[in-house]
Amino acid sequence: MKKYLFLFLFVFSIVYGDQTNEITKKIFIESSFENWTTDFFSAISNGKIVLKHSVLYQDEEGRTHYSNIEKINSDILAKKQFFIKNHLCSKAELFAFHASNLNLEVNGKKVKEGKILPSTGWFRWDIPVEFLKDGLNEFIFSGSGTLLIEPSLYPNRSARSFDGGKTWDFDTLGVNCGNGEYVVRLRLEQYPEKGIATGEVNDLLSFAEGNFCVHGNFIIAKNIQLSCTATIPPKTEINFQYRTGDTKIFQPKRWSSWTDFKRKKNMWVIDQPVSNRFLQIRAILKTLSPDRAPVIENIVITADVKYTPPGKRFVITQYDNPEIINTSLPFAYQEPNYRTRALRKMYGLDDVIKGGNTELEKFVMLRNWARHTAPKGWDWGTGMWCPPWDALVILATNKQPVALCMCTHYSTIFTQCAVALGYVARQVILDHHCVSEIWSDQFGKWILMDTGNSQNPEMNCHFEHNGVPLNALEIRKLWKENRQNEIKPVYANEAMVSEKEKKEFESTIFNVYRRFAIPLRNNFLGNPEPGEPEQGQSEYYCDLYLWWEDSPEPRESPEYGKTSNRVGDFYWSINRTMIDLVYVEGNTIAVNLYHNTPNFSHYLVSIDNKEWKKSPEHFVWTIHPGRNELIVRAVNAYGHECPVSKVIIED
Repeated sequence: MKKYLFLFLFVFSIVYGDQTNEITKKIFIESSFENWTTDFFSAISNGKIVLKHSVLYQDEEGRTHYSNIEKINSDILAKKQFFIKNHLCSKAELFAFHASNLNLEVNGKKVKEGKILPSTGWFRWDIPVEFLKDGLNEFIFSGSGTLLIEPSLYPNRSARSFDGGKTWDFDTLGVNCGNGEYVVRLRLEQYPEKGIATGEVNDLLSFAEGNFCVHGNFIIAKNIQLSCTATIPPKTEINFQYRTGDTKIFQPKRWSSWTDFKRKKNMWVIDQPVSNRFLQIRAILKTLSPDRAPVIENIVITADVKYTPPGKRFVITQYDNPEIINTSLPFAYQEPNYRTRALRKMYGLDDVIKGGNTELEKFVMLRNWARHTAPKGWDWGTGMWCPPWDALVILATNKQPVALCMCTHYSTIFTQCAVALGYVARQVILDHHCVSEIWSDQFGKWILMDTGNSQNPEMNCHFEHNGVPLNALEIRKLWKENRQNEIKPVYANEAMVSEKEKKEFESTIFNVYRRFAIPLRNNFLGNPEPGEPEQGQSEYYCDLYLWWEDSPEPRESPEYGKTSNRVGDFYWSINRTMIDLVYVEGNTIAVNLYHNTPNFSHYLVSIDNKEWKKSPEHFVWTIHPGRNELIVRAVNAYGHECPVSKVIIED
């Protein structure tokens, strides 16, 4: 294995144009990868870009009902096929949902008895790697048990036999006799063929200007070159792509498509001038052999940036430009619709929280109200039915009750009522428990709300450490460090909770943080699909959630395909407005506004403490002698006003 060191020596140079006072400066950008995002096949590990050393083979996502099963017995065998391009691996595991008491053969060879995964409905078999082969591999189940089925037409790799395996039917499975795939997944300890890591957006003008708060005018960038320190074993490769835009926040219409860098000796170059101010790169790691992978340790970008500097330097005494943390994955936010409006109006949600003096107090009031909508929890009701994640349905069935209301439903009520009020909240799946997390403008972070944790409705709570509300990952970290005694549950009505109840609850509740996941959407009021019917009633088999892992490779939740150890994938930032100032002439500055507000509606701007007015994303600000103050905020489509950002200039 050979290590390549690609270096580029540079010097700063300033060239003044004869009439326009243009400056050309050579810039130097070195990335730490801290804010890079990754796909499911790559990761940032120990400050390096790597391919994950684990691949999950699956032909389904578990989008089915837990009663859609194949009953395997002495008369029925089941077969699941996996196509493996290259079977070379150091470890192999097979996972099947609710598959107890089943025997397994792999390519005609018997496998030792499987074991249930801790506190899940999944079974796991260790597969001897020598049993596998390139191409189509067959896994045959016999004995007495069940396999779960997801209805589908392709790739048609699941079958059952009624004659001991002489013939196989690939088109009619299970008690419903439909086509589909068994919920069976194969994980191999090997490198995937390709992974992509994407860098943060680079402001070429800021680098040229030295990050002055008021920039000059960007003209063009030339001689853009990329060098890297990397380990590139034989049969592996690294490539780079770039895209450019005229706005810092990615917008498809205002950004170019991804384009390959050109490889020239030990460099990757952009062989044409770039006329956009913002540049983003991504690294593509590939391997032709699953036992080896490239590693990127360092990336340096250099360029010649031409711009006109500000004709005047301003004294800036305050400049709020918050750090933005991005998620690697798209998240589908609930848009306002007739159902969110109905939920808000029918249940008087504005009145529920109007007594709160702070945002946190409002959250607690909403949580407490949500828990008391069904004081008698865990009751199947007259309908003997587990409702979906739909607050309007749950609240309607709670009245008698008609249907079950348990932790997942209490958290759904809180989550979707918070969304209807204009907040951003989502479900969080724990180990046999369900809670909510909500973005707090007050604290600038996600915080956890445990709405339905007990038969006693007064025990709904959140958790604090040194007076600051915690999220699921923070709770998990303290628990793993055996510091749960530092976590303080804050109950909605502590006076109505006995000491015995507190002791029992606090001695066991943190164990459920062994693992956790989030759905990648909160728009269940607008669309029940894709989803898992009766979510929470059965242990989770659907692969539509993102599961936290402490390392790039899955250890706690290997049966799922969507895992991440990147904090930003779970706890990204929202609701902030960024202010960019570009000098025009005289005492005028062009103001460019950017936001990361879900369901953005408009900006509000106040200049020199005057009234708030709606504002476009670009406008000109005239600076007068003395103190100049610009305050901006975003407003979402629900009417929620987000935190302010401020600039103060003394002239």
